[in-house]
Amino acid sequence: MPTITVRISEEEKKRLLKHGTLSTSVREALELYLNTKQSQELMERLEALQRRNKVRTTSADEVKMIDEDRTR
Repeated sequence: MPTITVRISEEEKKRLLKHGTLSTSVREALELYLNTKQSQELMERLEALQRRNKVRTTSADEVKMIDEDRTR
């Protein structure tokens, strides 16, 4: 597993330690960041498809419909 080195302030360290070990907090933050980036990319692709195909719903409507289908 690769190792990373990051410089943080003492205040940031204290705030991170409130949520567990530094390594766990950083891993969770990276996972959240990567998931957010992936979601943004998917939304951009969906919007591009909607522009090409002249769909009359918004990306938010599409996401809502997908969520509704998953909960059934």
